[in-house]
Amino acid sequence: MNLQSPYSWYPAYLAAALETDFSQLYQRIDLALRAIEKRLDGPKNLDDAEFTEIRHALRALQMLSTDENF
Repeated sequence: MNLQSPYSWYPAYLAAALETDFSQLYQRIDLALRAIEKRLDGPKNLDDAEFTEIRHALRALQMLSTDENF
């Protein structure tokens, strides 16, 4: 896993992915989703690499947010 990224949304995603306190997890997921949404709504176009990273991040956040994983 690359802990550094040039993407503005990545720190929020990483915080959610690495959160171990279940009482904070959903808040971290929400912040990550909002950061990704803000990036997608931004004026700068996404390149293929960032689009792929966002798809992977969204998939991971979805998996984290399902009750089946607890």
